[in-house]
Amino acid sequence: MVTFLKTVIVLGLALVVFGGAGYFGYNLYLKPEQELRRELESPESAPPAIVDTTLPEFQKCLEVEAVGDPLATRRAFLDFAEMYPDSPSAEEARFRVGRTQVMLLLSGKMTPDKLVYTVKSGDNLNRLCSRLKCHADLLLQMNHLESSKLRAGDRLIYTPANFSVHIDRPLAKVVVRRAGEFFGQYRILSVEGSAKIGMAKKGNDTIPLKVMDKPGWLDGARVASNEKAYSASARWIVLQPGGHTIYGVAPNQDPPLAKPSSGYGVEVEAIRLLAAVLGKNDTVVIR
Repeated sequence: MVTFLKTVIVLGLALVVFGGAGYFGYNLYLKPEQELRRELESPESAPPAIVDTTLPEFQKCLEVEAVGDPLATRRAFLDFAEMYPDSPSAEEARFRVGRTQVMLLLSGKMTPDKLVYTVKSGDNLNRLCSRLKCHADLLLQMNHLESSKLRAGDRLIYTPANFSVHIDRPLAKVVVRRAGEFFGQYRILSVEGSAKIGMAKKGNDTIPLKVMDKPGWLDGARVASNEKAYSASARWIVLQPGGHTIYGVAPNQDPPLAKPSSGYGVEVEAIRLLAAVLGKNDTVVIR
């Protein structure tokens, strides 16, 4: 009987000791882990979704765009980007401004920011462009001219070429300004060779590049700017120092457009505008 009581007492003590240890271990290790797991799995623990309060205003801009009036479309997206610069839709609005600017600048139609000049006897393209402060390529594209020959009495639409271009590698875009004001921006869709995008920003350091050449390419052959086929060609903008050529990208083009050994690819419409607003020896800033 005594032996039995001793055994019961020993078992009781063991139960108290190990049971307490187990309870302590559960509270110290298992319980917090289980509570954390339940908390993570709970829908209420998910971070709150970011609500874009400007989305209704952006939708209004899209509705304006759908009407097909490029002047109203440009104004709508410009106003949106200026009013809501931190909106998740602001960058898209700026890209849509850039797309609309191609239509407006190179359409051959009169807009409030264009001027008209009547060709006089003795005018030639180079002297006229110098007088009007307009690049030859811009004048030809704005008036859909295939030849540099001018006829007295012709009315030409033109605009001063006071544009600046900035290649933003961290944000993979090309930004165009006009007289210091935002004009439009275009996505960098591809890169070749040593050209890079998405690089970490190092302060505000920028590198000035010079426009050295603007060759055209048609059916795989290079076209000079003084050739008739140049107006229908796909353009490159060759910058110096080398490795920074801007070229056109058309994914479904057959045969594919020519690519440089190194450079930045943008939409074909974007390269048309960039080639028009940039002249030889103009500066393009890159960062």
